[in-house]
Amino acid sequence: MKVVAAILARAYSPESPSRLLPARCLALIHGRTSLEWVVERLRRSTRLDGVAVALGDEVEDRTIADLARRLGLKVYAGHPDGILDRLHLVARGEKADHVVRINGNFPLVDVEALDDMISEHVLSGVDFSLNSHYQGVVYGLGAEVISRPALERIKSEELSSEQKGLGTLYLHHHGDRYRTYYRSASTAAPHFRVSIDFEPDIRVVSEILSGVSKIDNDHVVSFLGTRPDLTASQEIMVPAEVSLEKVLLFPDKVQALRLNNCVTFDATYPISVELSLTNRCNHHCLWCSDADLRERLGGELSPEVLYPLFDDLKAGGTRGVVIEGGGEPTLHPDFMPVVTRAGESGLALGLITNGYLTPYLDRMEFFEWIRVSLDASDRDQYRRLKRVDGFNRVIQNLMALAARKMPVTLGVGYVLTNRNDDPVKLEQLVLFLRKIGLNYIHIRPVVDHPKLRSSADLDFLKKYETTSFSVNLSAMADNRESGNLGLPCLAHSLSAVITADGGIYLCGRLNSNASWEPVGNILEQSFFEVWTGDRRRRQVSLVSEPEFCRRHCPQCRMTKYNRLLNDMERVQTRNFI
Repeated sequence: MKVVAAILARAYSPESPSRLLPARCLALIHGRTSLEWVVERLRRSTRLDGVAVALGDEVEDRTIADLARRLGLKVYAGHPDGILDRLHLVARGEKADHVVRINGNFPLVDVEALDDMISEHVLSGVDFSLNSHYQGVVYGLGAEVISRPALERIKSEELSSEQKGLGTLYLHHHGDRYRTYYRSASTAAPHFRVSIDFEPDIRVVSEILSGVSKIDNDHVVSFLGTRPDLTASQEIMVPAEVSLEKVLLFPDKVQALRLNNCVTFDATYPISVELSLTNRCNHHCLWCSDADLRERLGGELSPEVLYPLFDDLKAGGTRGVVIEGGGEPTLHPDFMPVVTRAGESGLALGLITNGYLTPYLDRMEFFEWIRVSLDASDRDQYRRLKRVDGFNRVIQNLMALAARKMPVTLGVGYVLTNRNDDPVKLEQLVLFLRKIGLNYIHIRPVVDHPKLRSSADLDFLKKYETTSFSVNLSAMADNRESGNLGLPCLAHSLSAVITADGGIYLCGRLNSNASWEPVGNILEQSFFEVWTGDRRRRQVSLVSEPEFCRRHCPQCRMTKYNRLLNDMERVQTRNFI
């Protein structure tokens, strides 16, 4: 039984653009490259029969190849965008029964944990084993083992270039075909990371090598637990596409909101409008807050109504339109003509979709951003929670969108429940989304369904952020408050909601209550007439009363803005920062 390690090394990162270090395996730590430290660690193994280096391209990676040969290693080159192909190349060339995948930027690989995993992998007869995950060793200490028969089977599948780009994540997404073993560690610390990805990581690894007597998971976890300064240095500043700070981009609107009550009434147009094109949907999400609304309202907006609306919104100062539910917007029979006309009017467009249909795939330039509501980490979760067998199709669509997305901001929305909060599966999903080139995942709590609420702590996922990929968890805290904290709602006019039957609503959360009426209808009046009319003025008076909000407001994303406005008014020393 021959087991060979394949050290994967490249001269550049395929996950660019970001601040990831180029040629990370050549980063110098105590005068030696990361690759040299990896080789030194692996030569302590009692289960490995050989070590090789797998490069993407012999010419581009020539410096790495020269170093590897000086270290006495065999070098295999080819398949720059296909990790599984490179692993297969090593397995075939070395006549190995199993290949251990080691990253060249993991200079602290835990060799004892690796040897134990190899033994268990061989004994159990699984296809794929890994020990770096939520319950495993710290990211940067781990490895993966793949059997040669599994690699041969993958080779015969003739994967697409997008699938090849996933590397071993492909096996995670096909657990029904490839048996996987997740080896746990006695001490799990999923929030730590000791890989060499960014400049500050070099200092972290250097300090570990200087201050830890034995490089294994337990000792590294113990050391990092005493050095919060090191782990803090690894935090990445990423843009938050769904955040409180965005309101600072609109100072005039903020000033209008501060005076938005029954007396002074903010008649300025909303910054953005949430627009439902249709109430038809091809999914049946367990937690859907729009299901009752769809059944009650029905409807589908026609181009004859929508086109004047776009002109009105643009003239009034609205900046963007979010095309979303009610139902699934791509089911609208005139979806692309409507999108085209909205874009031509000068409005910025966002799209929230379940990703099952992609009629916009070749016209993504009309959107500033697209968010796919995935809400599941695997096929089984998707079927149970959304009651459609669509996970694999949506994943393929995400990969196709990611391949064409520039300059569109592309992300995934994830409603967290106690049915889809498995941290191991979520971790693999985050790695997958980062790998294919998405910009973010936005995880938010389920609302209106207390029995589905999750208490999972997902902060550990932040360690996978780069400057071009964020894990947005802000809604997990911001969107949990009911009753608007007992404050008046001044921030409602930041946005408006237009439903597929033409109704214009002051609030996109109160409208789930059948007794909460629209302030008007675009089938009967222009948006301007409704927005400045008496019906809206009367509802503004209602939500300006703290007691009304305390009694009637559900969990809502506007609460954080109302807290901000309240805090601003309470400041006494207004001439100082």
